[in-house]
Parts: sequence; C-alpha cells; structure tokens
Amino acid sequence: MVDDSLRLSALLLVWVTLLVACGGDDSASPPSSVATTTAATTTTAPPAPKRFESKLYHYAVKSPDWIGTSAQTAWDGTGSPGDGDPTVDYLIGPSSHRVFAYGEPAKTTLKGFVAASRKANAKLRQCRVEPEKTGTTTIGGEPAILDETHCNGVFALTASVIHAGRADVFFTYDQPGKEAAMRTWFRSLLKSVSFDV
Repeated sequence: MVDDSLRLSALLLVWVTLLVACGGDDSASPPSSVATTTAATTTTAPPAPKRFESKLYHYAVKSPDWIGTSAQTAWDGTGSPGDGDPTVDYLIGPSSHRVFAYGEPAKTTLKGFVAASRKANAKLRQCRVEPEKTGTTTIGGEPAILDETHCNGVFALTASVIHAGRADVFFTYDQPGKEAAMRTWFRSLLKSVSFDV
C-alpha cells in the first residue's frame, strides 16, 4: 500500500510541473506566440463559386450545386460509353443525382450524330434503336436533342448537342417510377451547362 504522503508528494510534483510548463504565473508577460496588438481588418470579396470544367470535353457546369470528375481519357468516337467508362465525365449534384458526359469532334449534323449514337447504344445494351420519346431542348444556348427510354430495367435520359465542331452527350438513368422528377432535375442541369471555358 502506497503511503498517502508519498502519493500527495507525487501529485504535487505533477501539478507544479504542469503549472510551470503551461506558464501558470499570471504576472508573466504573454507568450511570444500571442499577439499583443490587433491587426487592421481588411475586407475581401468572397471566393467565386466553384464550377466543374471538363478537362477533355470543353464544357462547364455553372451551378455550384454540381461537382464532377473529368474523364481519364478522351472518347475515340466508337461504341457507346457507359457510366463506368474511363472516357466519361462523372457529375454529382443535389440529392446525389448523377449525370455522365462525353464528347468528340463532330463529323456530322446533330441529327446524324444522334442517329449513330442510338444505333451504337442499342447494339451494346440491347435496347430499342428508337427512343420511346424524343424532344428538343437547348444546352449552352445550342439546340439539343433529348431522348427518353426504358431499357434493361432502368429509365434513361440522353441529351446530345453540337457546339463549335464538337458533339457532347449528357446522360443519366434511374429506377422506373422517378421519370417526372428526373426530367425536371436533368433539364435544370442542362440549363447550367456552358461552353464558355
């Protein structure tokens, strides 16, 4: 059994050591790391909202609600890239909505590009060549074609546009039953796309 006076001496020694180490003397001057004068405050503008800029496909998403990861390598124009392809940009936005994008130099009209893309997608994914519904919209101020279809148990939206000699494709998909909400947020994303990069 440890003697109480020995225990008290040990505690006193630890307390004194801590007091000296922490500068426990109130009459001492403040440590050199504490500023004794206040610096003049300056007003700076808040940082500009960040936006995603595709490193390979020459577009940007102006909305700070969307972040992204650029494709690792440029698409060569063959096949129909999917969401896990290294040639696809990956965007994530509010409520974890996901959109994927890729592009290439355009060698045809928008209608010709979309027709070839539909055939490549149908061949690769065993979907119908013609979408269930097709319409028009704009992306970055340019006319675009928007396709809707159900295929392989998902509902997919695909928007294609040509700007300054480049074709870009934006697509998303989710489980059936969310079609109306998907149309709304997907169109909202498309409105935030800019080619001013």
